[in-house]
Amino acid sequence: MTQDDDKRLNDLRVDDLRRAFRRLGLRLTSQRVTVWRLFSDSTTGLTLPEACRALQEYAIGQATVYRVVNSLCELGFLLNIHGTNGEHRYLAGHPGHVHHLICRSCGHVREVTDCDLSTLEKLLAAQTGFAVEGHYLEFYGRCPRCGPSPG
Repeated sequence: MTQDDDKRLNDLRVDDLRRAFRRLGLRLTSQRVTVWRLFSDSTTGLTLPEACRALQEYAIGQATVYRVVNSLCELGFLLNIHGTNGEHRYLAGHPGHVHHLICRSCGHVREVTDCDLSTLEKLLAAQTGFAVEGHYLEFYGRCPRCGPSPG
C-alpha cells in the first residue's frame, strides 16, 4: 500500500467519522480527529493514560480525551480490549462485529471479522432462558513474528 493509498483510506475514515458524529448531533472537531488519529496509528491500542500523555503536546486535556474516547466507542470506531497485562486498551476499528487476536508477547492486535457463534448463542438461550443479545470474544497467544509459545 502506498502513502497515497494510506492517505485516501485515512480521509475515507475521517469522512465516516464526520457522518457518525453528525448523527449524534456533534461536529467532528480537529481535537476529535487528532484523538482518532492517535488511536488509528496504533497497532497495539492505547490505555487512556497513554493517550492523555501523548495528546498533551496538542493541548488536549484529559476530560476531552475521555469524552472523545467514549463517543468513538459508542460509534463503534474504538474498541475496548484487554491488553497483555489485563489493562483496558482502546483500539481503532470499524463499526461492526469483530473479535481480536492479541499477542501476549508484543501486544500486536489483529481483527477477526469471520464469526458465527449464532448456534452457541441459541444453545445458551435455550439452556438458560437468557435472552442473548450478543457476545464479545478475545483470543490470546503469540503472533507469527514472536513465534510459538515457549515450553
